[in-house]
Amino acid sequence: MKLKVTYRRASGADSEIVVVADASASVGDVARQLLDADPVSSEKLHFSDKVTLAVALPGAQPVPLPPDRAIGEAQLASGFDVRVVDAVESAADGAAAALLRIESGPGQGQEFVLRAGSTSIGREPGSDVVIHDQFMSKRHARIEVTPSAGGTIIEVVDLNSANGIVLDGAVISRVRALPGQVFEMGSTKLTVSPLQQGPGTGRALDIHVGSIGFTRSPRVEERYPAVEHPRPRVPSKADRRPFPWIMLFAPILMGSMMYTITRSPTSLVIVAMAPIMLIGNFVMSRGSEKQKLADEIGRFDTQLDRLQDALATEIPRERELRQREVPPVADIFQAGLQHGPLLWTRRPEHWNFLHVRFGSGSLPSRNTIAKADSTDDGLPEYADKLDFVADAHRTVEGVPVLEDLLAAGAVGVVGDHERASDAARGLLLQLTGLHSPAELVVTAMASPQEVSDHAWLAWMPHTSSPQSPIVGPHLADSAATTGPLLNQLEELVATRLADKDADFRGPLASELKASGAGGRLDTPENDGRGDRGADVLPVVVALITEGAPADRARLVQLSERAVDAGVIPLWVSSSADRLPAVCRTFIDVSAGLEQSSVHFVRHGQVVTPVHVEGVSIGNATRFALSLAALVDEGAVAEDSSDLPRSVPLVTLLGDNFADSPESVVDRWQQNLSIHDRRTKGGTPRPRAGNLRALVGHGGVDAMHLDLRLQGPHALVGGTTGSGKSEFLQAWVLGMAAEFSPDRVTFLFVDYKGGAAFADCVHLPHCVGLVTDLSPHLVRRALTSLRAELHHREHLLNAKKAKDLLELEKRGDPECPPALVLVIDEFAALASEVPEFVDGVVDIAQRGRSLGIHLIMATQRPAGVIKDNLRANTNLRVALRMADESDSTDVIGTKEAAAFDPSIPGRGVAKTGPGRLQPFQSAYAGGRTSATPPRPTIDVHQLGFGAEKLWERPATDKVDHLEPSGPTDQQRLVRSISRAAMVAEIPPARRPWLDELSKAYDLVLLGPRTDSELLLGVADLPHAQAQEVIPFRPDVDGNLAIYGTGGSGKSVVLRTLAAGAGVTPRGGPVHVYGLDFAAGGLRMLERLPHVGAIIGADDTERVARLFRTLRAVADERARVFPEVGAGSIVDYRRIAQKPDEPRILLLVDGFPAFRDQWEVGTGRAQWYSIFQQLLSEGRALGIHVVFTADRPGSVPGAVASSVPRRVVLRLSDEGMYHMLDADPDVLSATSPPGRAVVDGLETQIAILGGKGNVADQSEAFAKLAAAIERQGGAHPVLIESLGTEIPQSSMPDRVGALPVLGVGDETMQPIGFEPSGAMLIGGGPQSGRSNALKVLARSVRRWDPDVFAVYFGNRRSVLPQAIEWDKALTDPTEIADYARELAKIVATSTSDRYLVVVESLPDFASPPTDMALVELIKAIKRSDHLLIAEAETSSWSSAFPIFTEIKNARRGLLLQPDPAEGDVIMRTTFPRALRSEFPPGRGNWVAGGKVHRVQLPLADS
Repeated sequence: MKLKVTYRRASGADSEIVVVADASASVGDVARQLLDADPVSSEKLHFSDKVTLAVALPGAQPVPLPPDRAIGEAQLASGFDVRVVDAVESAADGAAAALLRIESGPGQGQEFVLRAGSTSIGREPGSDVVIHDQFMSKRHARIEVTPSAGGTIIEVVDLNSANGIVLDGAVISRVRALPGQVFEMGSTKLTVSPLQQGPGTGRALDIHVGSIGFTRSPRVEERYPAVEHPRPRVPSKADRRPFPWIMLFAPILMGSMMYTITRSPTSLVIVAMAPIMLIGNFVMSRGSEKQKLADEIGRFDTQLDRLQDALATEIPRERELRQREVPPVADIFQAGLQHGPLLWTRRPEHWNFLHVRFGSGSLPSRNTIAKADSTDDGLPEYADKLDFVADAHRTVEGVPVLEDLLAAGAVGVVGDHERASDAARGLLLQLTGLHSPAELVVTAMASPQEVSDHAWLAWMPHTSSPQSPIVGPHLADSAATTGPLLNQLEELVATRLADKDADFRGPLASELKASGAGGRLDTPENDGRGDRGADVLPVVVALITEGAPADRARLVQLSERAVDAGVIPLWVSSSADRLPAVCRTFIDVSAGLEQSSVHFVRHGQVVTPVHVEGVSIGNATRFALSLAALVDEGAVAEDSSDLPRSVPLVTLLGDNFADSPESVVDRWQQNLSIHDRRTKGGTPRPRAGNLRALVGHGGVDAMHLDLRLQGPHALVGGTTGSGKSEFLQAWVLGMAAEFSPDRVTFLFVDYKGGAAFADCVHLPHCVGLVTDLSPHLVRRALTSLRAELHHREHLLNAKKAKDLLELEKRGDPECPPALVLVIDEFAALASEVPEFVDGVVDIAQRGRSLGIHLIMATQRPAGVIKDNLRANTNLRVALRMADESDSTDVIGTKEAAAFDPSIPGRGVAKTGPGRLQPFQSAYAGGRTSATPPRPTIDVHQLGFGAEKLWERPATDKVDHLEPSGPTDQQRLVRSISRAAMVAEIPPARRPWLDELSKAYDLVLLGPRTDSELLLGVADLPHAQAQEVIPFRPDVDGNLAIYGTGGSGKSVVLRTLAAGAGVTPRGGPVHVYGLDFAAGGLRMLERLPHVGAIIGADDTERVARLFRTLRAVADERARVFPEVGAGSIVDYRRIAQKPDEPRILLLVDGFPAFRDQWEVGTGRAQWYSIFQQLLSEGRALGIHVVFTADRPGSVPGAVASSVPRRVVLRLSDEGMYHMLDADPDVLSATSPPGRAVVDGLETQIAILGGKGNVADQSEAFAKLAAAIERQGGAHPVLIESLGTEIPQSSMPDRVGALPVLGVGDETMQPIGFEPSGAMLIGGGPQSGRSNALKVLARSVRRWDPDVFAVYFGNRRSVLPQAIEWDKALTDPTEIADYARELAKIVATSTSDRYLVVVESLPDFASPPTDMALVELIKAIKRSDHLLIAEAETSSWSSAFPIFTEIKNARRGLLLQPDPAEGDVIMRTTFPRALRSEFPPGRGNWVAGGKVHRVQLPLADS
């Protein structure tokens, strides 16, 4: 607040000062500031530590004020005299002034005598009036009793109590008590009435926050309308008519002719009578004309006398009424001193708005005589008489000489300094006395020597109007101050005329338009106004003196266009030639005020003499002091200085709230916000609760907002740096301190990331925090909120309550708390996630009766807050807005756009239509000490020029803020949290759960049965829950997992495998895995229930696995129907085989598996088995879970057999649509394992809860040990075919056959038919030599009597490795013996021969080729055996020796290529990589079938 006062020092000169302080500062603080900052006197040495102010109207006796009284509540206003006195001197005299009576409640009937001053009421013993009401706060309220001449003023002020002051059912902060008026505190009803007083002194003033409200009265101004009197007709003499001689002689001539013709005497009679008739008529006409002239003269004289009498009567009346039309300066002066009804009566719609009265003079009368018409040519002597009367009454003396400032544009006053100043003061007094400071403001530019003439303007409210468009000092006396003032005036003119053209002001008729305007209001062309109306307000009157220290050219240029922008210059100069030409009307007082002249340039008229009404400096100062405190109640604009620059929330609430949980609990109990859980059904309450919370300071009183009564929803606007987030924090903390979590809970939505509510989320009232909303999170939020609506609707229906208020009033402990959604950055959220707005609208429309409220904060609400949402946001709060349109959009006015950027937290609350309340938001981010900080109080010198601040000595400035420690917000959160524990309030129901965790430990989750293998935790916003979600093999059959690299596909498989190992509530599960990905399943191998984890390159084990699973499937397909089992669970129960294992096949990397196994001889069959397991396995207890990186990699035949999917993060958004998953649930920032399962967002569980490989490996090792300790049957292992099998470990025979090696299919030794021809082929290092050794020894072990023959070369080791019966290396010898042997085998029937040919290409030429061919043919026709060896490439030869052996289509190809089967053996080999064949492994072909065989190693 700003107070313009006169500081009366005990010694020394007085000072006119401006005190700027927030309204809550105490009187003692202001007094101390005056003493400490006084630059003139050191009077503080003569005062005690506690001082106060003694105040009075000028000339009255000073009255001391209570030092602890807030300055905004004190009986002190601008224009007062103030003195600093010791506080002890201001003690109350103890006179009884009012009576307080308890009408009902505890202590009913008690009466308390209240003395003048302040009386506190509460239930603590330290209160002045103690009332033992449990619902009353310890210090509930105070009663201010102020005796005055107009009657005792009694105000009841709330002291931030729990239940406030209730008047007529409404909770208020302050009320002026009337006799017999009942108000309520807690459960106590009170009345307070004034007692009889003696007569007071002085005028009764109703002072509020340093100002006196003034209501402008309607005033009917008597006007003298213009009267046009009828013009007397001037007599006119008729023209003399000549004698009609022709008419005389014509009858005589005619009669003579008739007599001549007829000779009749009658004709002579006609001749004789005609002249007689004519002469008689002539004589009579002359007489009539004379009589008519005499009559006209008589009428004229009568009318002229009447006109003269009328004018003589009307002129004095005209003078009187015209004087009343425009009141003289003396009347305005008296109205100002007495605050009379004439004050500020002119309004923009009035005809005389901005009309000024220069003085009194002679002006044309409004009584006029009608103009003569064209036929009015009366006798001159009578016309002269009429003109004489008209001239005698043409003017009226002593009538006001007026001018319309809007028509003149600029007005000047010229003359010597004293007279011109008096005249200028007279004009300004008229303007300020008749026009409100809301519609007219005054600025002045004068030299320091001229300041004393106009210093009185500093007191006027028109020079410090809150509606003024001028910022800063309005009165300038130096270049340093006139420059900024002139700049603002120029900018104002430019702004107001931005889209307008300046009006041309041409010459006017000589008639003075303004002076006659009051008599012609009924004519549109003469509406009494100037060339343009005052279409811009407020009008600015700029006083410019001759010595103004400013660029005169700029001043003149400003004046040329100023009036069109509502700026009216008033120039004061010593002579007319010093005035600029823009002064179209000026007063010349050079000859004295009584003999002045007024020059109307546009009318071309000079009115002289004029009695100008001047005002002395003394009278002007008296007038200004009387008006200094007045404010126009029709245009009240809150003074921003009434509000503190900063308000610590802890200071407002009380330090006990931050440090004592018990105080918080006490407050909760006072407002009945804690459920009574001891009584079934609860305890009924006298009335439903509210959500009234302290949010800041409104000047004198604390600022409260009630979201329930003033809402139900609120809109908060504020640009960056306006303190919007801090205000939201204060509001939330205010509600949390006021009400327990049983009454209100909060759900925070912060689109900026959650920093705004970093501490508030720890309140026990908080039920969730949502940040960085995506479209998916928006749907989740809206779904959760709708679920909460349904929950509350069902609850109210069950309780048969119409709304939450009714249930709350019953005291039902099941009554849910109000849920307040606090949404920061609502506009950004709505623009990026527009569907959120539609959902919020639905909630806003339905949530009021269910106790759901919205607080939506945004920087720019335009285009975001839709009409159907605005209809429900009755409570609006605007902090500093970016521009006027944004401010208007929030609160309907431009006020919030003009807030000082250096004061964050300054705001305006609109609590209903037209109800605007400025306030300073509380701040909880600082660190407040126990000692409250000293309020900011500035003292300036009052007057022209820059504000001269009285500064306190630097040593007196103390920093009351602690440098470290928890913030006020943290202290309050901690205290409120402890209060909830002290009150044993259970955690609030959470309608909006936190987002899913990034990891869940599989061990800690739900059921352990093979019928439900846990996947993870799913978010169910429609049920307001988060539940585990399993894979149900008997229902789902199979499961597909889709995800890009790093999304957690292998993790899902590991989770299922780990869960399958711990199924105490069900049967065992045997797990097999195909790892065609990055080896993510390797760590499963150590688990006892895992039969095998087979890599992509281990094709034999892959085939072996499918062979095993096919066998199991075939067996179960046979036995399950036999017992009538439809599933593995049924079979266990019916067949009494609880240990029958469920089989789970995990395929990591299905696309790669499909690529390798879908086609190709020898592999396609296994892929077909895989498909068969997919389609038939569910009923047989065999289930497949596979992963894929994209849906397109899974063919339709496979996808149709997998009804359930786990969708992890994918690389392309379009893939989500293919899998019927919402594309916005998962993103690049989603944690590994985040998935969509059954349309629900799910987090896949992890064994151990940690996702890194090392932790996972350790967790699986522990799990393996635990499972091993529990025991149980192990699964069939899918082992690898050995590569180094000692021949000694092989049996001598397989059945009746010698041993070939170990078969890949059975992992058992297989035999071969020891007759005919067979080949051994292979590449280098493939084991051909070892094969010859193994086969030769195998045959000998099978039949020790066999005759073994070796054909080879000398370099071979084979002859020495085996005991041969015949070993030949010479080709000739070989040829000869071959022929001989051919004959023997052809005839021998008892002996068995074994022929081994090593390096067959060496014998493909003579002499051996044909001999060996003959031998081969003979052996093929017998029971003997020939084994021929060569490199694979050689077997492609067409030599007869090779052809003969190949024709047998039997043999072993080591490390073969798939094409070699068709080329050499004419048998197609399965597709396989050469890497699948280590040395000694090959394809054994016999009977057209292919078998993979591993040969053993020959013993050394």
